[in-house]
Amino acid sequence: MAKTRAPKPKSKSKSKSSKREKSILNSTRAFSTNPHATSTTTAVSITKPDNGQHLLAEATTLLHENSSPSAALPLLKKYLETNPNSPQALDLLGEAQIELGDTDAAFAAFSRSAEVDPQGLSAPEGTGPEKFLWLAQLSSAETAVGYYERGVGIIKRWLSTPPAPSLAPAEPERDRGLPKKLVTTLCALAEIYMTDLCMSPDAEARCERYVTEALLTLPDSAVALQTLASMRISQQRPEDAIAALKRAFQGWRELPLAHEDVPAYADRVNLSKLLIETGEYEVALEVLERLKEEDDQLPDLWYLGGWCLFLMGEGERGKKEEGEWEESWEAAREWLANCILLYNALEWEDEGIRDHAMEILSNIEKELPEGMDDGNDEDEEDAEEGEWESEADDGDDKMKD
Repeated sequence: MAKTRAPKPKSKSKSKSSKREKSILNSTRAFSTNPHATSTTTAVSITKPDNGQHLLAEATTLLHENSSPSAALPLLKKYLETNPNSPQALDLLGEAQIELGDTDAAFAAFSRSAEVDPQGLSAPEGTGPEKFLWLAQLSSAETAVGYYERGVGIIKRWLSTPPAPSLAPAEPERDRGLPKKLVTTLCALAEIYMTDLCMSPDAEARCERYVTEALLTLPDSAVALQTLASMRISQQRPEDAIAALKRAFQGWRELPLAHEDVPAYADRVNLSKLLIETGEYEVALEVLERLKEEDDQLPDLWYLGGWCLFLMGEGERGKKEEGEWEESWEAAREWLANCILLYNALEWEDEGIRDHAMEILSNIEKELPEGMDDGNDEDEEDAEEGEWESEADDGDDKMKD
Protein backbone atom coordinates (compact mmCIF):
# COMPACT_ATOMS: atom_id res chain seq x y z
CA MET A 1 0.00 0.00 0.00
CA ALA A 2 1.42 3.35 -0.99
CA LYS A 3 2.34 5.65 1.88
CA THR A 4 1.36 9.21 1.16
CA ARG A 5 2.92 12.09 3.02
CA ALA A 6 0.54 13.54 5.54
CA PRO A 7 -0.73 17.07 4.82
CA LYS A 8 -0.40 19.65 7.57
CA PRO A 9 -3.57 19.89 9.63
CA LYS A 10 -5.75 22.94 9.24
CA SER A 11 -4.72 25.68 11.60
CA LYS A 12 -6.84 26.24 14.66
CA SER A 13 -6.53 29.15 17.03
CA LYS A 14 -5.56 28.31 20.57
CA SER A 15 -8.30 29.15 23.04
CA LYS A 16 -10.00 27.76 26.08
CA SER A 17 -13.01 26.83 23.98
CA SER A 18 -10.85 24.66 21.75
CA LYS A 19 -9.28 22.77 24.63
CA ARG A 20 -10.27 19.14 24.73
CA GLU A 21 -10.02 17.52 28.13
CA LYS A 22 -10.00 13.86 27.16
CA SER A 23 -8.16 11.80 24.62
CA ILE A 24 -10.48 9.83 22.38
CA LEU A 25 -8.30 6.77 23.02
CA ASN A 26 -9.52 6.76 26.61
CA SER A 27 -13.11 7.83 26.02
CA THR A 28 -14.99 4.54 26.29
CA ARG A 29 -17.40 6.36 28.55
CA ALA A 30 -16.41 9.98 27.83
CA PHE A 31 -19.17 12.53 27.80
CA SER A 32 -18.26 13.98 24.39
CA THR A 33 -18.62 10.55 22.75
CA ASN A 34 -21.64 9.22 24.61
CA PRO A 35 -22.72 6.19 22.56
CA HIS A 36 -25.95 5.74 24.44
CA ALA A 37 -27.87 8.97 24.80
CA THR A 38 -30.05 9.98 21.89
CA SER A 39 -29.25 13.20 20.07
CA THR A 40 -32.47 14.73 21.26
CA THR A 41 -34.74 14.20 24.22
CA THR A 42 -38.27 13.09 23.42
CA ALA A 43 -40.14 15.99 21.88
CA VAL A 44 -42.25 17.94 24.30
CA SER A 45 -45.86 18.47 23.44
CA ILE A 46 -46.74 22.12 23.99
CA THR A 47 -50.22 21.66 25.37
CA LYS A 48 -50.15 24.15 28.26
CA PRO A 49 -48.24 27.29 27.29
CA ASP A 50 -49.46 28.92 30.49
CA ASN A 51 -47.69 26.22 32.52
CA GLY A 52 -44.26 27.11 31.19
CA GLN A 53 -44.15 24.56 28.37
CA HIS A 54 -42.82 27.24 26.05
CA LEU A 55 -39.75 27.52 28.30
CA LEU A 56 -39.10 23.79 27.95
CA ALA A 57 -39.57 23.88 24.19
CA GLU A 58 -37.25 26.87 23.82
CA ALA A 59 -34.61 25.27 26.05
CA THR A 60 -34.77 22.08 23.97
CA THR A 61 -34.15 24.08 20.80
CA LEU A 62 -31.28 26.03 22.35
CA LEU A 63 -29.61 22.88 23.63
CA HIS A 64 -30.10 20.46 20.75
CA GLU A 65 -30.38 22.64 17.67
CA ASN A 66 -28.34 25.73 18.58
CA SER A 67 -25.77 24.05 20.86
CA SER A 68 -26.25 26.81 23.43
CA PRO A 69 -26.32 25.11 26.86
CA SER A 70 -25.56 28.36 28.69
CA ALA A 71 -28.66 29.97 27.16
CA ALA A 72 -30.82 26.92 27.86
CA LEU A 73 -29.78 26.63 31.51
CA PRO A 74 -31.74 29.60 32.98
CA LEU A 75 -34.87 28.59 31.07
CA LEU A 76 -34.70 25.07 32.47
CA LYS A 77 -34.14 26.32 36.00
CA LYS A 78 -37.10 28.67 35.70
CA TYR A 79 -39.31 25.87 34.37
CA LEU A 80 -38.27 23.56 37.21
CA GLU A 81 -39.34 26.16 39.77
CA THR A 82 -42.96 25.38 38.91
CA ASN A 83 -42.43 21.82 37.58
CA PRO A 84 -39.80 20.30 39.90
CA ASN A 85 -40.72 16.70 39.03
CA SER A 86 -40.48 16.95 35.25
CA PRO A 87 -38.13 14.17 34.05
CA GLN A 88 -37.87 15.87 30.65
CA ALA A 89 -36.61 19.11 32.20
CA LEU A 90 -34.31 17.27 34.60
CA ASP A 91 -32.75 15.26 31.76
CA LEU A 92 -32.25 18.42 29.71
CA LEU A 93 -30.72 20.14 32.73
CA GLY A 94 -28.31 17.25 33.14
CA GLU A 95 -27.31 17.41 29.47
CA ALA A 96 -26.76 21.17 29.68
CA GLN A 97 -24.57 20.76 32.76
CA ILE A 98 -22.55 18.07 30.98
CA GLU A 99 -21.94 20.43 28.08
CA LEU A 100 -20.87 23.15 30.52
CA GLY A 101 -18.51 20.78 32.34
CA ASP A 102 -20.34 20.66 35.68
CA THR A 103 -20.52 16.90 36.16
CA ASP A 104 -21.61 17.11 39.80
CA ALA A 105 -24.66 19.20 38.89
CA ALA A 106 -25.36 16.86 35.97
CA PHE A 107 -25.26 13.83 38.24
CA ALA A 108 -27.69 15.52 40.64
CA ALA A 109 -30.12 16.32 37.81
CA PHE A 110 -30.06 12.80 36.35
CA SER A 111 -30.37 11.29 39.84
CA ARG A 112 -33.47 13.38 40.52
CA SER A 113 -34.90 12.33 37.14
CA ALA A 114 -34.31 8.68 38.09
CA GLU A 115 -36.19 9.24 41.34
CA VAL A 116 -39.28 10.66 39.64
CA ASP A 117 -39.14 8.18 36.73
CA PRO A 118 -37.58 4.99 38.16
CA GLN A 119 -39.23 2.73 35.57
CA GLY A 120 -38.01 4.69 32.57
CA LEU A 121 -41.49 5.25 31.18
CA SER A 122 -42.23 6.53 27.69
CA ALA A 123 -43.07 10.18 27.07
CA PRO A 124 -44.90 12.12 28.30
CA GLU A 125 -44.74 10.36 31.69
CA GLY A 126 -41.00 9.64 31.53
CA THR A 127 -37.83 9.82 29.47
CA GLY A 128 -36.88 6.17 29.08
CA PRO A 129 -33.42 4.73 29.78
CA GLU A 130 -31.31 7.80 28.97
CA LYS A 131 -30.92 9.06 32.54
CA PHE A 132 -29.51 5.71 33.67
CA LEU A 133 -27.04 5.57 30.78
CA TRP A 134 -25.80 9.05 31.64
CA LEU A 135 -25.54 8.17 35.34
CA ALA A 136 -23.45 5.13 34.41
CA GLN A 137 -20.95 7.36 32.62
CA LEU A 138 -20.75 9.67 35.62
CA SER A 139 -20.15 6.86 38.12
CA SER A 140 -17.37 4.55 39.25
CA ALA A 141 -17.15 1.17 37.53
CA GLU A 142 -18.99 -0.78 40.22
CA THR A 143 -21.85 1.73 40.38
CA ALA A 144 -21.93 2.13 36.60
CA VAL A 145 -22.72 -1.57 36.16
CA GLY A 146 -25.93 -1.15 38.13
CA TYR A 147 -27.05 1.86 36.11
CA TYR A 148 -26.22 0.17 32.80
CA GLU A 149 -28.15 -2.94 33.87
CA ARG A 150 -31.18 -0.78 34.66
CA GLY A 151 -30.88 0.80 31.22
CA VAL A 152 -30.67 -2.63 29.59
CA GLY A 153 -33.79 -3.74 31.41
CA ILE A 154 -35.77 -0.70 30.24
CA ILE A 155 -34.64 -1.09 26.63
CA LYS A 156 -35.58 -4.78 26.62
CA ARG A 157 -38.98 -3.95 28.08
CA TRP A 158 -39.58 -1.35 25.38
CA LEU A 159 -38.56 -3.82 22.67
CA SER A 160 -40.88 -6.52 24.00
CA THR A 161 -43.89 -4.40 24.95
CA PRO A 162 -46.50 -3.77 22.23
CA PRO A 163 -47.36 -0.07 21.83
CA ALA A 164 -50.37 1.26 23.68
CA PRO A 165 -53.14 2.37 21.30
CA SER A 166 -52.92 5.96 22.53
CA LEU A 167 -49.17 6.06 21.88
CA ALA A 168 -49.15 4.13 18.60
CA PRO A 169 -48.35 7.12 16.33
CA ALA A 170 -45.27 7.98 18.40
CA GLU A 171 -44.12 4.40 18.90
CA PRO A 172 -42.06 3.98 15.69
CA GLU A 173 -39.92 6.97 16.62
CA ARG A 174 -39.50 5.67 20.15
CA ASP A 175 -38.44 2.23 18.94
CA ARG A 176 -36.12 3.44 16.20
CA GLY A 177 -32.56 2.71 17.21
CA LEU A 178 -33.45 0.71 20.31
CA PRO A 179 -31.56 -2.43 19.15
CA LYS A 180 -28.44 -0.31 18.57
CA LYS A 181 -28.85 1.31 21.97
CA LEU A 182 -29.10 -2.13 23.56
CA VAL A 183 -25.95 -3.29 21.76
CA THR A 184 -23.89 -0.25 22.77
CA THR A 185 -25.01 -0.56 26.38
CA LEU A 186 -24.15 -4.27 26.51
CA CYS A 187 -20.75 -3.51 24.95
CA ALA A 188 -20.14 -0.78 27.54
CA LEU A 189 -20.77 -3.36 30.25
CA ALA A 190 -18.33 -5.76 28.60
CA GLU A 191 -15.69 -3.02 28.38
CA ILE A 192 -15.99 -2.35 32.11
CA TYR A 193 -15.26 -6.01 32.85
CA MET A 194 -12.31 -5.97 30.44
CA THR A 195 -10.80 -2.90 32.13
CA ASP A 196 -11.80 -1.56 35.55
CA LEU A 197 -13.33 -4.80 36.83
CA CYS A 198 -11.09 -7.24 34.97
CA MET A 199 -9.97 -8.84 38.24
CA SER A 200 -13.51 -9.81 39.23
CA PRO A 201 -13.91 -13.61 39.48
CA ASP A 202 -16.73 -13.61 36.92
CA ALA A 203 -15.25 -10.95 34.61
CA GLU A 204 -14.61 -13.24 31.63
CA ALA A 205 -17.98 -14.97 31.92
CA ARG A 206 -19.76 -11.61 32.07
CA CYS A 207 -17.87 -10.34 29.01
CA GLU A 208 -18.82 -13.43 27.04
CA ARG A 209 -22.46 -13.08 28.07
CA TYR A 210 -22.72 -9.38 27.22
CA VAL A 211 -20.95 -9.71 23.86
CA THR A 212 -22.94 -12.80 22.89
CA GLU A 213 -26.22 -11.02 23.65
CA ALA A 214 -25.07 -7.98 21.66
CA LEU A 215 -24.26 -10.11 18.62
CA LEU A 216 -27.54 -11.99 18.90
CA THR A 217 -29.31 -8.62 18.87
CA LEU A 218 -27.40 -7.26 15.85
CA PRO A 219 -25.06 -9.88 14.31
CA ASP A 220 -23.37 -7.39 11.97
CA SER A 221 -22.92 -4.58 14.50
CA ALA A 222 -19.46 -3.05 14.09
CA VAL A 223 -19.47 -1.99 17.75
CA ALA A 224 -20.29 -5.52 18.91
CA LEU A 225 -17.67 -7.06 16.61
CA GLN A 226 -15.00 -4.65 17.85
CA THR A 227 -15.89 -5.47 21.44
CA LEU A 228 -15.64 -9.17 20.56
CA ALA A 229 -12.19 -8.49 19.10
CA SER A 230 -11.09 -6.70 22.29
CA MET A 231 -12.20 -9.69 24.32
CA ARG A 232 -10.38 -12.13 22.04
CA ILE A 233 -7.20 -10.05 22.29
CA SER A 234 -7.39 -10.18 26.09
CA GLN A 235 -7.88 -13.96 25.80
CA GLN A 236 -4.77 -14.17 23.57
CA ARG A 237 -6.74 -15.36 20.57
CA PRO A 238 -5.36 -12.96 17.92
CA GLU A 239 -6.65 -14.82 14.86
CA ASP A 240 -10.22 -14.67 16.13
CA ALA A 241 -9.73 -11.00 16.98
CA ILE A 242 -8.47 -10.19 13.48
CA ALA A 243 -11.40 -12.02 11.89
CA ALA A 244 -13.86 -9.98 13.97
CA LEU A 245 -12.11 -6.69 13.16
CA LYS A 246 -12.04 -7.34 9.43
CA ARG A 247 -15.69 -8.31 9.50
CA ALA A 248 -16.49 -5.09 11.38
CA PHE A 249 -14.67 -2.99 8.76
CA GLN A 250 -16.14 -4.80 5.77
CA GLY A 251 -19.62 -4.14 7.12
CA TRP A 252 -19.36 -0.38 6.42
CA ARG A 253 -16.31 -0.07 4.16
CA GLU A 254 -18.31 0.66 0.99
CA LEU A 255 -21.07 2.69 2.65
CA PRO A 256 -21.37 6.48 2.32
CA LEU A 257 -20.25 8.36 5.40
CA ALA A 258 -23.78 9.51 6.25
CA HIS A 259 -25.16 5.95 6.31
CA GLU A 260 -26.61 4.93 9.68
CA ASP A 261 -24.52 1.74 9.75
CA VAL A 262 -21.22 3.66 9.64
CA PRO A 263 -19.92 3.65 13.23
CA ALA A 264 -19.28 6.86 15.13
CA TYR A 265 -15.92 8.58 14.59
CA ALA A 266 -14.67 7.48 18.02
CA ASP A 267 -15.57 3.86 17.29
CA ARG A 268 -13.65 3.96 14.02
CA VAL A 269 -10.62 5.44 15.78
CA ASN A 270 -10.81 2.54 18.22
CA LEU A 271 -11.05 0.12 15.28
CA SER A 272 -7.76 1.45 13.90
CA LYS A 273 -6.14 1.07 17.33
CA LEU A 274 -7.24 -2.57 17.56
CA LEU A 275 -6.03 -3.25 14.01
CA ILE A 276 -2.62 -1.84 14.91
CA GLU A 277 -2.55 -3.95 18.07
CA THR A 278 -3.16 -7.09 16.00
CA GLY A 279 -0.56 -6.18 13.35
CA GLU A 280 -3.04 -5.36 10.57
CA TYR A 281 -1.17 -2.17 9.66
CA GLU A 282 -2.37 -1.63 6.10
CA VAL A 283 -6.04 -2.00 7.03
CA ALA A 284 -5.50 0.30 10.02
CA LEU A 285 -3.88 2.91 7.77
CA GLU A 286 -6.83 2.75 5.38
CA VAL A 287 -9.23 3.44 8.25
CA LEU A 288 -7.04 6.31 9.50
CA GLU A 289 -6.75 7.91 6.05
CA ARG A 290 -10.55 7.98 5.82
CA LEU A 291 -10.84 9.49 9.28
CA LYS A 292 -8.29 12.15 8.37
CA GLU A 293 -10.39 13.25 5.42
CA GLU A 294 -13.39 13.57 7.74
CA ASP A 295 -11.68 15.46 10.59
CA ASP A 296 -7.96 16.16 10.77
CA GLN A 297 -8.01 18.04 14.08
CA LEU A 298 -7.57 15.09 16.45
CA PRO A 299 -4.09 14.43 17.91
CA ASP A 300 -5.03 10.78 18.53
CA LEU A 301 -5.56 10.29 14.80
CA TRP A 302 -2.10 11.58 13.85
CA TYR A 303 -0.48 9.67 16.70
CA LEU A 304 -2.05 6.37 15.63
CA GLY A 305 -1.11 6.97 11.99
CA GLY A 306 2.50 7.72 12.92
CA TRP A 307 2.71 4.73 15.21
CA CYS A 308 1.20 2.48 12.54
CA LEU A 309 3.67 3.65 9.88
CA PHE A 310 6.60 3.27 12.28
CA LEU A 311 5.63 -0.33 13.08
CA MET A 312 5.07 -1.02 9.39
CA GLY A 313 8.57 0.31 8.68
CA GLU A 314 10.06 -1.88 11.39
CA GLY A 315 8.56 -4.93 9.72
CA GLU A 316 9.87 -3.88 6.31
CA ARG A 317 13.31 -3.24 7.77
CA GLY A 318 13.38 -6.71 9.29
CA LYS A 319 12.65 -8.18 5.87
CA LYS A 320 15.46 -6.04 4.38
CA GLU A 321 13.06 -4.45 1.89
CA GLU A 322 15.31 -1.69 0.55
CA GLY A 323 13.74 1.76 0.50
CA GLU A 324 10.37 0.64 1.86
CA TRP A 325 11.09 1.14 5.56
CA GLU A 326 12.65 4.57 5.00
CA GLU A 327 9.51 5.68 3.15
CA SER A 328 7.31 4.42 5.98
CA TRP A 329 9.39 6.14 8.64
CA GLU A 330 9.49 9.45 6.75
CA ALA A 331 5.69 9.35 6.53
CA ALA A 332 5.54 8.41 10.23
CA ARG A 333 7.68 11.45 11.05
CA GLU A 334 5.18 13.78 9.39
CA TRP A 335 2.15 12.19 11.06
CA LEU A 336 3.78 12.41 14.48
CA ALA A 337 4.93 16.00 13.92
CA ASN A 338 1.31 16.92 13.18
CA CYS A 339 0.27 15.09 16.35
CA ILE A 340 2.63 17.22 18.47
CA LEU A 341 1.52 20.39 16.67
CA LEU A 342 -2.15 19.75 17.45
CA TYR A 343 -1.38 18.49 20.96
CA ASN A 344 0.19 21.84 21.84
CA ALA A 345 -2.38 23.96 19.99
CA LEU A 346 -5.37 22.25 21.63
CA GLU A 347 -3.75 21.85 25.07
CA TRP A 348 -4.46 18.11 24.89
CA GLU A 349 -4.60 16.28 28.20
CA ASP A 350 -3.22 12.84 27.32
CA GLU A 351 0.51 13.17 28.02
CA GLY A 352 1.02 9.53 27.11
CA ILE A 353 0.34 10.29 23.45
CA ARG A 354 2.83 13.15 23.43
CA ASP A 355 5.55 11.19 25.23
CA HIS A 356 5.22 8.14 22.97
CA ALA A 357 5.13 10.31 19.84
CA MET A 358 8.34 12.06 20.96
CA GLU A 359 9.98 8.70 21.67
CA ILE A 360 9.14 7.38 18.20
CA LEU A 361 10.36 10.61 16.57
CA SER A 362 13.64 10.28 18.47
CA ASN A 363 14.11 6.72 17.21
CA ILE A 364 13.40 7.80 13.63
CA GLU A 365 15.85 10.70 13.91
CA LYS A 366 18.65 8.36 14.97
CA GLU A 367 18.28 6.28 11.81
CA LEU A 368 17.03 8.94 9.38
CA PRO A 369 18.28 12.40 10.37
CA GLU A 370 15.77 14.98 9.21
CA GLY A 371 16.74 16.66 5.95
CA MET A 372 19.07 13.86 4.86
CA ASP A 373 16.72 12.48 2.25
CA ASP A 374 15.65 15.94 1.11
CA GLY A 375 19.23 16.82 0.27
CA ASN A 376 19.71 13.61 -1.67
CA ASP A 377 16.49 14.22 -3.56
CA GLU A 378 17.67 17.71 -4.53
CA ASP A 379 21.04 16.34 -5.70
CA GLU A 380 19.26 13.73 -7.80
CA GLU A 381 16.96 16.38 -9.29
CA ASP A 382 19.97 18.63 -10.09
CA ALA A 383 21.77 15.70 -11.71
CA GLU A 384 18.73 14.82 -13.79
CA GLU A 385 18.30 18.47 -14.81
CA GLY A 386 21.97 18.71 -15.84
CA GLU A 387 21.67 15.49 -17.80
CA TRP A 388 18.61 16.82 -19.63
CA GLU A 389 20.36 20.11 -20.44
CA SER A 390 23.42 18.23 -21.72
CA GLU A 391 21.28 16.10 -24.00
CA ALA A 392 19.51 19.20 -25.26
CA ASP A 393 22.84 20.90 -26.04
CA ASP A 394 24.04 17.83 -27.94
CA GLY A 395 20.85 17.90 -29.96
CA ASP A 396 21.33 21.58 -30.82
CA ASP A 397 24.92 20.95 -31.94
CA LYS A 398 23.79 18.15 -34.24
CA MET A 399 21.15 20.39 -35.78
CA LYS A 400 23.77 23.07 -36.45
CA ASP A 401 26.03 20.50 -38.15
